[in-house]
Amino acid sequence: MGCCISRPSVQHDTHHSYGYTQDAESTAAESRQSSPGSESQWQQFPKSPRRAASGSTSWPSPSVRVTEKLQLLTQALQRARRAEISPALVQYGQHIANDLANNVQPNEDTLSLDIDNFPRLAGGYNSRYPGLNLSHMDSPAAFLNALADCSSDISWRAVVRLEDGGKHHFVADVRTRAGEPPSVIVMEAASLYTFVTAYTNLRRQSLQRLGPEPKWAFIGVGAQKSEADCVMFGMNFALAAHHRSSTFDDWHENLHQHGTIADKGNDSGQFMPSPDAMLEFAQINLFHGEQFLPALFYKHSHSKGVVDEVADHQSGIKDKDMSSSRRAQKSESLSERLDAFAVHREGKKPYSASIETSRATKIRTALDKMLYD
Repeated sequence: MGCCISRPSVQHDTHHSYGYTQDAESTAAESRQSSPGSESQWQQFPKSPRRAASGSTSWPSPSVRVTEKLQLLTQALQRARRAEISPALVQYGQHIANDLANNVQPNEDTLSLDIDNFPRLAGGYNSRYPGLNLSHMDSPAAFLNALADCSSDISWRAVVRLEDGGKHHFVADVRTRAGEPPSVIVMEAASLYTFVTAYTNLRRQSLQRLGPEPKWAFIGVGAQKSEADCVMFGMNFALAAHHRSSTFDDWHENLHQHGTIADKGNDSGQFMPSPDAMLEFAQINLFHGEQFLPALFYKHSHSKGVVDEVADHQSGIKDKDMSSSRRAQKSESLSERLDAFAVHREGKKPYSASIETSRATKIRTALDKMLYD
């Protein structure tokens, strides 16, 4: 079982984990999501072996863009060591630098470090973006307790452990209103069907704890095809939601007013929840993100097949500029980014390591903030 994977649903997931073998994304119930079989050039991750004692591998070198991100992280680590700042963050950064240098896929150790260092990474973004209000919540109970506080009008975001004792996380974008029930938009980076039992439990707990008044929507993004990147995808989706806050404000208002993210009277298939009896019974309104989410949510997609699926629903999305570098101004389309961050591992076909370099960039940013503040 993968590091980030909970026990898969027996109802919808008949294969072993996601991202490495064919999984629930290829079921009829979630046929809109791209499946491994639909990808002619790129494929899902192979499972990465444990590192050798020497930390070396015989795999090919990473791409030029990945190497560039590695060099920037290495320089930041050198500056941090000289200044003797944040040994824990430096240790985290060195772990990531070693993985990138050796072309090694993130594993359970990486995921644990993502969780442990989340406050250090999120703190810088919360300072930079007032109103982001991003935090990590270690259990569904902690998340539901936070939702119970309706003492003020506020927007906030959280990367939340989906179930006690599990590794997998989702991200939630929340609006609370003083004296009124909150609205919650959950985004699942991988396949919600892989975790349908845990999500059903979450909804049951929310009904018991908060009652039926809070309004929920679930968006399946499908960008993650790995075992250990859920926390990093969650942080990126939280930032993307904040950057697109006017759109999310509209969706929350729609949820609050009439229980769906769609505008009133909008009967287009774009915002139709998945017609699944089990999800309906669990009161999970699942929307398919590839039909309407902005390109920013697919910037770090592992799979070309997923981006092709999004492009089938959103014409021209592959040409959207994804560059956000403040260091070097340049344009880079979603399609170009997939190619630029492609890596080859264990002789398999390429996939994008963009999410891995995003992790490196966030560590570098946090270190430099500590150094120069």
